Amino acid sequence: MTHDIVHDARDTALTLRRDHLAHWGGTDPQGRRLTANNYHFEIDGEPLPVVAGEFQPQRYPAEEWEQGILALRSAGCTMVSSYVFWNLVEPRPGEFDFTGGNDVRRFAELCHRHGMLFSPRIGPYNNAEFSVGGLPPWLYGMPLTERSNDPRYLELVGRYYRRLGRELSGLYWQDGGPVVVVQLENELTHAPNDWRTLFGYTATDHRGPTGKDFTTHMEHLRRLALEAGITAPVFSMTGWGTATGEPPADTFLVSYGGYMDLHFRPCNSGLTVFGSQDFPFRGQLPVAFCELGGGSPTRAAYRPVTAPDDVLVGALTRLGTVETIMLGYYMMHGGANPVRGDFGWMTKEPEFSLLSYDFGAPVSEYGERRAPFYRTAPLNRFVTEFGPELARMRAVPSTDPVTDPDEDRLRTAVRSDGTSAFVFLANYGNRTPLGARDEVSLVVRLDDGDVRFPRSTGLSVESGGSAILPVGLDLGHGVTLVSATAQPLARLRGHAVFFRPGPGDVEYALRGIDDNGLDGPDGIATTVTGDGSFTVGETLDIVTLSREQAEHSQVTDLAGERRLVTGPDDLTLDGDTVTVSRLVPLGVEPEPFTWSVLPGPEVVRVAGAVVREEPAGPLSRYTAPAPRPRPDREKLVVEKLSPARLLLRAPGVEPDELAGLWADIDYTGDLCRMFDAGTGALIGDDFHHGIPWRVKLGRFRHALAGAGVQLRVEPRATAERTADTEGILLDSREEIHGPAEIHTVRFSAEVRQQFICG
Repeated sequence: MTHDIVHDARDTALTLRRDHLAHWGGTDPQGRRLTANNYHFEIDGEPLPVVAGEFQPQRYPAEEWEQGILALRSAGCTMVSSYVFWNLVEPRPGEFDFTGGNDVRRFAELCHRHGMLFSPRIGPYNNAEFSVGGLPPWLYGMPLTERSNDPRYLELVGRYYRRLGRELSGLYWQDGGPVVVVQLENELTHAPNDWRTLFGYTATDHRGPTGKDFTTHMEHLRRLALEAGITAPVFSMTGWGTATGEPPADTFLVSYGGYMDLHFRPCNSGLTVFGSQDFPFRGQLPVAFCELGGGSPTRAAYRPVTAPDDVLVGALTRLGTVETIMLGYYMMHGGANPVRGDFGWMTKEPEFSLLSYDFGAPVSEYGERRAPFYRTAPLNRFVTEFGPELARMRAVPSTDPVTDPDEDRLRTAVRSDGTSAFVFLANYGNRTPLGARDEVSLVVRLDDGDVRFPRSTGLSVESGGSAILPVGLDLGHGVTLVSATAQPLARLRGHAVFFRPGPGDVEYALRGIDDNGLDGPDGIATTVTGDGSFTVGETLDIVTLSREQAEHSQVTDLAGERRLVTGPDDLTLDGDTVTVSRLVPLGVEPEPFTWSVLPGPEVVRVAGAVVREEPAGPLSRYTAPAPRPRPDREKLVVEKLSPARLLLRAPGVEPDELAGLWADIDYTGDLCRMFDAGTGALIGDDFHHGIPWRVKLGRFRHALAGAGVQLRVEPRATAERTADTEGILLDSREEIHGPAEIHTVRFSAEVRQQFICG
């Protein structure tokens, strides 16, 4: 039997205030004014949606930064957020190093080159599973209290800020640069320093001041930043830990997080339901998210493989829970810890990997785009495309909301301004699956009456399914979308693009198309359709894509017009160039590359030759051969040193020929380590997750072409201290709990093709 899920969205328009955030904002050289109201950022009074992805240059090879930034843009991000680790840029008191991986200025300039905003998170303390949260080790030996209002500590922070300020000079919004938000401190009072990592188990920690001293400390940091020339339009701070102290009034954007699988939970996460988090400054300050879990840090005792829907649903329920158009993922792009000769490994605790900070992120520590990358892309695009409508809408739970994450019932919420709405659906249990729903009926009570839909078909939501459905959406051309069971994706010239969020056809109910003869008796025309398009009026096509097409889609200015591009492979858009790439096993002849675009450009070329356009429903499709993967498999030598150790070499091969080489390492054991066989240096590590370890061997091509790369697997084991007859601990006895063996290494290479549009 059909059961109505009701949302009372009457009288829900937001009241915006713009007179209480005088310390926020700035004007760029073109005269565009960046400001904020009590709910969101604005440019010249228009809402500014933000989707940020955390990508830390100090944990990633500098020569690959640009590829990483372009990957985040491809995922629908509009901003890159990045910790800056103090201990790396000032390894010794007063000696600064902003070269190589520390070149924050070059990283910011790359963000700007590709149209991305930049949010440096400059500490002085940053948790990040990093050694002492990025505090320099020499602070422990100074006569001061770190993370406090001690003048001696603040003086050193000021020196760091002043030097960092020189690097960021001229890069702020008001300079025409990309820096809009600068975060100060991180998890104050919440995250410990963990000096024990460096100085042993008796070293003390200080988590920061509480009460009024908390507020004073944040005021001191902001003052020091401004005095250093760090003139950010907006300063931000993390919102967890603030229960022990209030942020300074109206001078900080308070941002939040939420991780579906940060720790093992026997039950479903609270992030699978709407309304499961408090926001104490809601309605006073914008609510922003800086750390929606893009994965989880792997530890020896906890090794999650982040499910794509963990990332998607965690972000979707936050977006439907509170009035925000600012999402941020941590991590969006994985990385690896650098190694410092002066103070060694940079991991925070022994249970973390020495090098890997992959995080199970949507983009791996080697640059691979994983399933969560694609699963979250339509949501990111929804925020940027429909954020202006969402910005004026209040968050409203259903009249009978689900509050228990383990209750087997469809979770719903609405964002509405009383005249239009978006309905958020989530049917996902991250530990215990929820049952599929059939014949779902939704009711949204608006100021001018109820909207009940679907009107003529049944709405089914599969187990694990989620969607955002529009109500009263203005499509332009005099047409209003009264309701739909498809999720909005993009608005292009003459096209409104949606996608099917689940199985079956979708329904569109439209008003304002009577000239086409489609209106029903109540002035609303109802159309049920599958993938493809149909025309309303004379100037508007409504296009329905599959979920897979939507997940692989991007919207960008291409060949002089805003277009949607999609295809089954990795797509990177840069100017008028569409680069298509994929991994292909060595020795396999690759299938041709194909991709589609809406609307089609006038001409597409590959290597100067025109590529023929093929119709693909409402899209235009282009196909070209993919190059053969290099090198030949016969050029790679795999030497088995023992069941748990392999030596990989490419004798006589030029390093450049190895640049695109990847390997999938299938092994049994506790962890696998990778070494430069010529120097013995550790260059990679992986805790066993039950799946092969995918490594970009091309990053280590010079080692491969030289002495080689050694893989070494260790078994699961426990060690117990043993003593002699006098009771003195002299040694340890190790008990092995499982085998250590490398089963196979499968080689592949990244192949790519560039299509030039004009």
